[in-house]
Amino acid sequence: MARKKEEKKERRAIAKKKRQVEALAKKIASAKVLGLVDLKKIPDRFLQKARKGLRGNVEFVVAKNSVLSRAIEKAGKGQGLLSKLKNPSALLLSSLSPYALSQYFRKNRGKVAAKPGQAANEDIKVEAGETNLPPGPALTELKGANINAQIKGGKIVIAKDSVVAKKGEKIPAAVCKALQKLGILPFETGVEMAGASDEEGIVFDREHLKIDEAEIRSGIINAIMQANNVSINSGYPTEQTVGIMLSNALSQARNMALNGDIYSESVADILLQKAVREANALGKMTGAAVAKKEEKKAEDAQKEEKKE
Repeated sequence: MARKKEEKKERRAIAKKKRQVEALAKKIASAKVLGLVDLKKIPDRFLQKARKGLRGNVEFVVAKNSVLSRAIEKAGKGQGLLSKLKNPSALLLSSLSPYALSQYFRKNRGKVAAKPGQAANEDIKVEAGETNLPPGPALTELKGANINAQIKGGKIVIAKDSVVAKKGEKIPAAVCKALQKLGILPFETGVEMAGASDEEGIVFDREHLKIDEAEIRSGIINAIMQANNVSINSGYPTEQTVGIMLSNALSQARNMALNGDIYSESVADILLQKAVREANALGKMTGAAVAKKEEKKAEDAQKEEKKE
């Protein structure tokens, strides 16, 4: 009798799982983008915050990996994500692009407390200054974490900067407790995508989704500048550089015409002005020479008169 009940219960569970897979497969088939989030080290508050912030654009489906993988296979979509289903995961059904999803999660990371045995990803330092902690057991806890703490003015004061854990070291329980007392959250965490698949079936790995927007923009700008320089310096015109090249060519042609006294419609006025300036200068020089010659003649005539 007990065995029959167990078998009946198992059949119901299988039937429920089958219905769950079929319902999810339909959602997957109609979704624009599929994303996968690793839930192993994410505090629940971050997941709930993400659900709230992306409501209307993303549906979070948290289920056993067996259900997720069977639904993906049944839908015939997003199979490239199956290899990434290693830890407890959430499947995202999204109208946003994989990159937009990843950017949202990256911008909404937050600080968390240290846990005993966790390796420090950088030196953890408690800086000197006043605290809001009253004298008492807290002082003993801080000193137990090798923090130089003293009592001044009815408060606990950190006398000088104290490094309580160096990069790569495992953080002792006493240090974790002291950091929490001081409200120091040395680690950053948040929802992080393990992968995504877009509407064309292209799969994006974790590293592909970590690309920095500012870095991309800077790279594109540099690439455009370099391409334009190659185009201009090699004399190969493009839609973006033909205007600059024509302007440079006109400038060079004008300079050549002016320096070589070659008349053309575009430089005739400038050459005429140049000729007038040169003629005036020549006239001044000639006039001065004639005047000087006449002056000398007059002086010579005066000298002759005196002799007579």
